[in-house]
Amino acid sequence: MSLRKKTRSREVEPDFFDDEDDFDSNSGAARERLRILLFDLLGRWHWIALGLILGVLGSLYYLSKAPKIYEATSTLLVKQGASAVISQDQMEDMDFRSDDAVNTVAERVKRAELLRNVASSPAVADLEGLVPDKVNWFPEWSKQWLGEDKEVHEKTVAPSAFGQMIERMTTVKVRRNTRLLDITVSHPVPEVARVLTDTIAQEYIRELGTERSDGQGDSSEVLERKSKEAEKVLQVKEKAKANYNQILALLQTLEEKETLFAQLDRRYLPKHPKHIGAKATLEEYQKRFLSEFDLVRKAVADKEYWSSNRSEWDQPNLDDNTRFKIARRLITARSTVLESDITSQRGVFDDLVTKRLETDVNREAIESEVELSNLSELPTIPSSPRKILVLGGGGILGLALGFVLAFLLVKLDNKIHTVPQAELLTNLPVLATIHHTEPKVLAKIISEKGGSQEDLSPAARKWDPRIVFRPGLTESIYAEMFRILRASVTLLGDEKKRKITLFSSAVPGEGKTLTSSNFAIASALQGKKTVLVDLDLRKPAVHKVFGLKRKDLKPGSTELLAGKISWQEALSTETGQENLACIFSGARAPNPGELLNSDSVTNLLEELAKEFEVIVIDSAPLLAVPDTRLIIPKVDNFCLVIRAEQTPKNAVRKAIDLLGDDGVDPAGIVINGYEEQQGILGSKYRYAYGGYGGYGQYGQGYGSYGAYGSDDDDS
Repeated sequence: MSLRKKTRSREVEPDFFDDEDDFDSNSGAARERLRILLFDLLGRWHWIALGLILGVLGSLYYLSKAPKIYEATSTLLVKQGASAVISQDQMEDMDFRSDDAVNTVAERVKRAELLRNVASSPAVADLEGLVPDKVNWFPEWSKQWLGEDKEVHEKTVAPSAFGQMIERMTTVKVRRNTRLLDITVSHPVPEVARVLTDTIAQEYIRELGTERSDGQGDSSEVLERKSKEAEKVLQVKEKAKANYNQILALLQTLEEKETLFAQLDRRYLPKHPKHIGAKATLEEYQKRFLSEFDLVRKAVADKEYWSSNRSEWDQPNLDDNTRFKIARRLITARSTVLESDITSQRGVFDDLVTKRLETDVNREAIESEVELSNLSELPTIPSSPRKILVLGGGGILGLALGFVLAFLLVKLDNKIHTVPQAELLTNLPVLATIHHTEPKVLAKIISEKGGSQEDLSPAARKWDPRIVFRPGLTESIYAEMFRILRASVTLLGDEKKRKITLFSSAVPGEGKTLTSSNFAIASALQGKKTVLVDLDLRKPAVHKVFGLKRKDLKPGSTELLAGKISWQEALSTETGQENLACIFSGARAPNPGELLNSDSVTNLLEELAKEFEVIVIDSAPLLAVPDTRLIIPKVDNFCLVIRAEQTPKNAVRKAIDLLGDDGVDPAGIVINGYEEQQGILGSKYRYAYGGYGGYGQYGQGYGSYGAYGSDDDDS
């Protein structure tokens, strides 16, 4: 037999609940993750249904509390009155202006001043129920704890407050492709809505053409005043700029002289007559520039600016060259700023003049042509709340919240429930699913099938009741599951080359010992010579499955690996099952890691492979201690046992990552304690609400697993 070390050829798939998942529609694995996620969500249908029920109940409660709102509408007609000021060949432009004018009227209807006048009118001030009652959103029975909350509305509320309230109730819309304005008021009292909308329309018509003495509301006068102010500022800027025309012309000539001098300076020596003449001319222009600069600074046109910006120029002990550079920079900067200010101010002035002309045209040609089209009628049917929309919206929101809650529960769920979940988490095949075995259930099946303890051999009568290969259970689904596991392991490869099968788990309590024991008995029932070896030297349990106490055991794995006995001396053949022998753990091992890391394990497996057809090993959990990682490279078939509804996903992922670091992979997964039921859309789905947690409590050190539930000699 050749002992093979398996090469890790895959990466563990991330959990399909992780935030890093990308559900690539072109990937079969991604589609499968999405399918499982959808079934997990549907498996929590009661949360989704609860969300729907709460959404509908919330909508009904809202409908019972929300006041009914009635709408009344009056209509204004804005006539085409611009033909007097627009020529016949400008009809398209005329229509555009008319649309703008209609929108302008719509905005002016909701002016705060107009609404204050509406609130002050006697027809509105004396209305009953003008101020709606405050809605108490709490249920009636809550008054005994919260107390009565009645708000008394006085009729002497200030018109400004009434105006703001009316503004919130009022909407003004332009009918599409028309010059009709609909003024709509929404109010819980139908009569109030009708009176308000009619009063607003009539008040706007009354205001048209009325001259206001204070002029505060006349936009044309405001624009005229601002245009004059802008013109005055523009004139001041232009006058200041004109003050610099002469010195700027001198500066341009000076720059030409500087260019000429630079050319002569490259061609002639300093004592050449042309060089001397050009330099004298340049110095003369510089003096003239400084003289002109003094005049500009003292001129009245821009004296205010230079009075506030003289600190740099008035520094003492400045030579002429430095003063020239400062003056040149200051003049250039000031003229640039003035030029920019003039351009900007001219744009402001032109814009104000244009707006003033447009306002005059609109007021004369259009605003004076607004008339009342029709008054409102008393509304009889409430416009809101709309029951169908409220109930539909509440139901949709409830469904969404239910799905969100179900999704959060899926995200928080740290357990494995289904076969697809296990395969997606580990990227390994599931060799078999072992149903949860209750001793009472098994005993009932045995009784119904007429089985009896008397049919068993004396050794088999000591077996753990969860050993399923006994009279009355051999044809049950429980025995069939281990036969399926036996077949799955057989199909992994040539039986003669894959004799050694090891069972382990990520953490304690997964049922690996019962699984390995039942598997060994299933193999022996085929007539194959089978040996079950307990290499869990820290907390052995195989002897418990066969009803033995550790103090009564013969020397076993510990003594064998220590070289004290041969494997024949450690072999126990009185197991109660033909063709099955066991090598129990033996004495407590003081140094399990050293024993399992020795060549004795390899030698033992080679010797057993010569004598037995099937070798089954039960070993320690992977995350608790490193013992199993020392054995795995020496075996042919490594099966990882996972307990459904219990094993944390993080523990499984961590165990597989550790194995990946060692360069080995499990042959497959065995899901223990599994229960399935017919689910939604005919899919097998299992959902159990379990606790959430990690695997840290089981320990990850060498000593923690041995200290866990210490095994006494008389156990």
